[in-house]
Amino acid sequence: MTPATTVLLQRLHEQSQTEVIARARAQFHGSNEEFLTLADEYETLAPRLRGRFLETLGLSSEDFESSQGTPLSLAVSAETGRFLGNLVLSHKPARILELGSSCGVSTLYFAEALRTLGSGRVVATEVDAVKCAQLRSHIRTAGVDAYVDLREGDVFQTVSALDGTFDLVFIDVWANTYLNLFKQIERLLRPGSIVLADNMYTAEDAVQPYKHYLDDHPRFSTTTLDFESGIEFTVVVS
Repeated sequence: MTPATTVLLQRLHEQSQTEVIARARAQFHGSNEEFLTLADEYETLAPRLRGRFLETLGLSSEDFESSQGTPLSLAVSAETGRFLGNLVLSHKPARILELGSSCGVSTLYFAEALRTLGSGRVVATEVDAVKCAQLRSHIRTAGVDAYVDLREGDVFQTVSALDGTFDLVFIDVWANTYLNLFKQIERLLRPGSIVLADNMYTAEDAVQPYKHYLDDHPRFSTTTLDFESGIEFTVVVS
């Protein structure tokens, strides 16, 4: 990873964390002392318990996304980003589909790994015009324009216009749309394709239809990886 991209990603991770903490504090009905105590408690929890913990406070990642005001960047964690990059380096996908790119943090991890390999393309999708503008700026700063194909607009419409197959898919949109969206992309998958879905812990109830569909379908082999937000790791078997 180039020094410029490293600095950019560090800034974006810090920005995302600051935004989430500020939004959580704004939605929390209590004193600063109570909020700080709960924040410390949250940090000690196992990843799979964190979504439930937020729910007990009346908070969730869905709440953060749907709140009024400036949209949050909601970047993947640095740990998740490194995993995405390493997966690309090992799997060597020619085509990556990213459903819900936000301001492009995960996009940068994908694109940097593709640059290291010297080939490949990530189709990044995002509906928010402001985030798309930020994403374009970030990929220019990182110098990975050649590895990113940004599709701005409704993700369902974008997917309906795609053809061919994808070797790797990353889903990080509204959690309650996962199953419907996945059914639309099934035609784009081949045996050996990998599908990753974020927020299996932080939006546990909303993603249950998606999880059950994968568990019950013989075409897919799936397991949940214990990252902070919970990532469903699915391999297309047939």
